[in-house]
Amino acid sequence: MKKLLAILISVMLLAGSCAFAEGATGEIIFGLTAPVTGSQAAGGEQAQKGMELAIEEVNNAGGITLSDGTTYTITLLVEDDQGDSTLCDTTVRRLVSNGACVLFGPYFSGATIALDATMRELQVPIINSATSVQIDDLQNPWIWHNRCDDGINVLALGKAVIDDYVAANGSTEGLKVGIVCCNDETGTSAAESYQEYFTENGIEFYVDFHNKEDADLTAYIQKAIAAGCNAWVSSTHDIAAVALAKAMYEAGLRDQIVYMNPILAQTQVLEMMENDWVEGWGCVCDYSATNDTNEMSKAFTEAWEAKYGNNPTPDVQGALYYCHTMLAVEAIRNADSIEPAAIRDAIASINGFESIIGTVYADEYTNLIYEIGIAKIQDGVPTMTGSVSLASDYGFGEDA
Repeated sequence: MKKLLAILISVMLLAGSCAFAEGATGEIIFGLTAPVTGSQAAGGEQAQKGMELAIEEVNNAGGITLSDGTTYTITLLVEDDQGDSTLCDTTVRRLVSNGACVLFGPYFSGATIALDATMRELQVPIINSATSVQIDDLQNPWIWHNRCDDGINVLALGKAVIDDYVAANGSTEGLKVGIVCCNDETGTSAAESYQEYFTENGIEFYVDFHNKEDADLTAYIQKAIAAGCNAWVSSTHDIAAVALAKAMYEAGLRDQIVYMNPILAQTQVLEMMENDWVEGWGCVCDYSATNDTNEMSKAFTEAWEAKYGNNPTPDVQGALYYCHTMLAVEAIRNADSIEPAAIRDAIASINGFESIIGTVYADEYTNLIYEIGIAKIQDGVPTMTGSVSLASDYGFGEDA
């Protein structure tokens, strides 16, 4: 009888432990390193709010349940790197020491490149929006940028410059492109790609570089005008983008062909400009709040406005970091694990995941997106004019 009772107690305890396991809960920590303060804080705010919106949606929908029955909710930790690459090593280490199993950020390409050795040491996946082609060259299995690199951007924007000029003038005769970029990794990488593209296509160009914090680019524009430039491309940052637009407008450069990196699509940057300064300018634009033809984009805009109103208005960085977060959630579900190495492997296996900014395909290292949108500024608002996908050129998708 005692033996039977012992067996029954053991069975009851086992059943109880199984029931507990099936209903277990846990916490997943996502870590964001971004400029919360400083001159680049507007972009950092967008990134944080985009992630918070995605996390709220996932948690409200029941979190992430793995096959062992554990249901996880996500907690976001944020570290302020002030847009300074020298601080990012400290911020990512602090996030990992506090339990982050996936990292997001940093905001700039140079900071991402500077983290090469750190991420190999920490062995935690990091997802961001950096675009330098030099990130690809690192072949770091822990760094992923969920956005087209400068090589792909230049193929699209360089072609757009030529197409616009030919449409207006009948040929490329007389075209000379001013390449006016920031002197950090973001700008120099893009400028190198532009020079290569225009050289291959027999287009004359002029190149000059400015500092990230330059608030007056009049001298740079005057030199480019003196060199005979009549179309323009630029890859730069917030303050310098505003300075560029003002200098070109004050120099009387109206109705010229101008294409920029996605900084021009950011709401806070456009709000620092007069609408006339950039009317008709084009830019890479992963997302626009006015795009009501993309159902995923439209749903994101509605969710953002329901949560934040228009304080701030959603822009490309908010949309990107929302997508980065959802990508990480998909990887965790596919990995059926919260271990960083398993999550990294799941990111590397993603093929055809649909997001606001395009269809995600992972290559062996780094790249996740091969699709970009192009917008023109109309009355101070980026308006989508089309998109270009090069996924099949890289061996992805149905047409590969």
